[in-house]
Amino acid sequence: MFVYPVRITLHDADAAGVLFFGRYFALAHDAYEAFLDSHGLNIGHLIQTTDYIIPVVHAESDYRRALFVGQQATIRLRVVDLRSRTFAIAYEFLNAEGRLACTVRTVHCAVNKQSRKAVALPKEVVTALKSEVEPGQLV
Repeated sequence: MFVYPVRITLHDADAAGVLFFGRYFALAHDAYEAFLDSHGLNIGHLIQTTDYIIPVVHAESDYRRALFVGQQATIRLRVVDLRSRTFAIAYEFLNAEGRLACTVRTVHCAVNKQSRKAVALPKEVVTALKSEVEPGQLV
């Protein structure tokens, strides 16, 4: 499981100092980019130098408890589905006490930049994703 620490900042929050619901997706994506970086896959480099992109094609979340400005939180990332062209990532946002605040799930699809058609996930991406599949999990 990839772990990404984060501090909730003022620009993440609404007027009440609570993490704005849409920012959960941005923070989840930050964790995703850090995960890729940890496997030598810089997202900017991939976008500029490869013939594929891997956009999010579905996203959902469930909110359990608020996260507040100034609070330390942890995002846990794990791969929950891995197919030839798509994969899904589950994120758990934990508050400073380790209690679940939110879950986010994103589904990504490899797409050729020119044709905009789905293609097989590149080997280097599959290798990175397989590192975050939990033992015994069906993929």
